[in-house]
Amino acid sequence: MIGISKYEFNNPRFQNILSRRQGMPPEVVGTVSRIIDDVRENGDKALREYMKKYDGVDIDEIGLMATEEEFEEAKRNMPPEFVEAVRKACRNLFRFHREQIPSGFSLSDDDGVVLERKYVPLSRIAVTVPGNMAPLFSTLYMNLVPAIVAGVPEIYIITKPGKDGRINDYILFVADCLNVRNVYKISGAQGIAAVAFGTDSVKKVDAVVGPGNIYTQTAKKLLFGSVRIDSIAGPSEIAIIADEKANPRYVAADLLSQAEHGTGYEACTAFCLSFDQAESIKRELVFLMEKYSLGNTEKALKNYGDIFVVDSLDTAIEAVNMIAPEHVEVLVSEPEHVVDRIRNAGAIFVGAFSPEPVGDYFCGTNHVLPTCGTARFSSGLSVLDFMRGYSIINYTREALVKNAHHISELAKTEGMRAHQLAVDVRTES
Repeated sequence: MIGISKYEFNNPRFQNILSRRQGMPPEVVGTVSRIIDDVRENGDKALREYMKKYDGVDIDEIGLMATEEEFEEAKRNMPPEFVEAVRKACRNLFRFHREQIPSGFSLSDDDGVVLERKYVPLSRIAVTVPGNMAPLFSTLYMNLVPAIVAGVPEIYIITKPGKDGRINDYILFVADCLNVRNVYKISGAQGIAAVAFGTDSVKKVDAVVGPGNIYTQTAKKLLFGSVRIDSIAGPSEIAIIADEKANPRYVAADLLSQAEHGTGYEACTAFCLSFDQAESIKRELVFLMEKYSLGNTEKALKNYGDIFVVDSLDTAIEAVNMIAPEHVEVLVSEPEHVVDRIRNAGAIFVGAFSPEPVGDYFCGTNHVLPTCGTARFSSGLSVLDFMRGYSIINYTREALVKNAHHISELAKTEGMRAHQLAVDVRTES
C-alpha cells in the first residue's frame, strides 16, 4: 500500500523513485539480438518462424495484412458512443499538432549569399501498437496524427493478431478513421526488425514509433541507427503537487489512474503540506480501491507509491524537478507560481479539472511522453519526430573571396589540409 513520510532528499523512499530506471536485462538483449540478426539474414522466412513461435500464428495462412473485409467488419462492430469519442479526440489532436509544423526560413546578405533551412516529412514510417489483452487504440491515434500532419506519405501499422488471425476491431477502426489501411499482422522484435530492414513482403521504413513490451523496446533500441525511433518507453508515472485546498479524493483517484497500468513499476507520487492531508489522501485511495475493485494497483503502490509531506511548495517543486516525471499535476490555489518553475516534466496538468486522462485520451496534446526521468533531456512525441530538417547553402564568388582566409585558417588549424585546399583552389588566382 502507498506510504506516507516526511520528505527529505535522503529519504529511502524518495531515493527509490530517483533510482527507478528501466534497464534491458542481458538475456532479453541476447534474445532480441539473435532475432534481429536472423530477420536481417533470412527475411520473410525468419519472420514467419518467429510469428509462429511467439504469437502462435502462421502469416501465410492468415495473410500478412488486414483485409478490406476486416476493416468493414470492425466498423460494423463499433458502438456509436465510441465512434463519436474517437472522432472528437482526433479533431482535437489535429488542431493542436498543426500548430507544430515548422516553417523553415531563408537568410540573405549583401554578398548575394543565401542560407536556407527546410523541413520535409519522412517517406515511410511504422507505428507499433500492442493488440492483445488491452488494445491501445488511444496510443495508435496519438502516433498516427502527428505523422499525418507532418505529411508522411506512407504509414504502416504493425500489431499482434489474435489466434484467429484477426486484428483487434478497435485498432482497425482507428486506423480506418485516419485513412491508414496498411496494417501488418506482425509484432514483437521480429516485426520491428522486418520493418527496419525490409523483407520481400514487408516495406523498409525510416522510423519506428510506438509502445510495446520489453522485447519490442529492446529491438527499437538495438535498431536505432538503422531507423529513427521515438523513445524507449518505460512504466508510467505521475507526481502531484497539492496544497491544503486540494480535494484529497481527486489526488487519490489520479494516483490510482497511473498505478492501474499494472506492471508494478509505475511511480505514483504526491507532495502535500501536512500529515493530516496525507492521511486524508490515503483514506480516499483505500476507499476508491475497494469501491471500484482496483486491486491491480496494489503492486505499483507498494513499490513506488508515496505521499510525501513537504515544508513548502518550493520544496515540492524542487523534488518534482529531480524526479522529472512523465506527468505532473498541479492542484494548488495559485498554480501559475508553481507551473512556471517546473522545468522537468513530460506534461503538466493544471487545476482540479485537468486530470491526467484528459491528456491521455482527448484534449489534443500527445500522450507519448518521456518516462523514467528522461524528461530532463527529452520531449514528448510531436510533428517534428516525423520530419527532418536540412540546410541549403548558396555562396557567391564574392563571399568566398572575402572569407576564404578565415575558412582556410580554421581548416589549417584542425589539420584538414584538403578542406583548406578546396577553398584555396577557388581563390588562389
